[in-house]
Amino acid sequence: MIVQKVAGYPGLFREELGKEGCRYRIRISRNKEPIQEYFFGGVKRTEAAARALAIQRWKEIRKSLPVIGRVAFAQIERRKSRTGIVGVRRTTQIVKGHEYDFWEAWWSDRRHNRRSKRFSVNKYGEDKAKELAVKSRRHGLAELAS
Repeated sequence: MIVQKVAGYPGLFREELGKEGCRYRIRISRNKEPIQEYFFGGVKRTEAAARALAIQRWKEIRKSLPVIGRVAFAQIERRKSRTGIVGVRRTTQIVKGHEYDFWEAWWSDRRHNRRSKRFSVNKYGEDKAKELAVKSRRHGLAELAS
């Protein structure tokens, strides 16, 4: 099977099936819900008609489920967090037999590089280190939005 992207329509693919003809496949994921639909061209429908139907359905899906921005996407809780704050966690690191506790903030910048910042519990105290980590993440997301 040969798979090609359809230019200008992310998530829409043309698949060559050999003797059976071809089909168009829509594969889009929104809010953790995968959407996958097929449009066959061959004996009952021409390839041009299958392509037209696939593009029309692709436009309907994209209109009803718009793409969310990076800042909103960064705030989605993907798994249950012990802290209850997305992108902030408490970690313990052991160095030469000594334990060091940190509050750590994670985010990605405009270039999609992963950024992190740690704040020591030993240096700042539990509450202050957590507060600084939360502020650091908010600042990173604010830079992403601007």
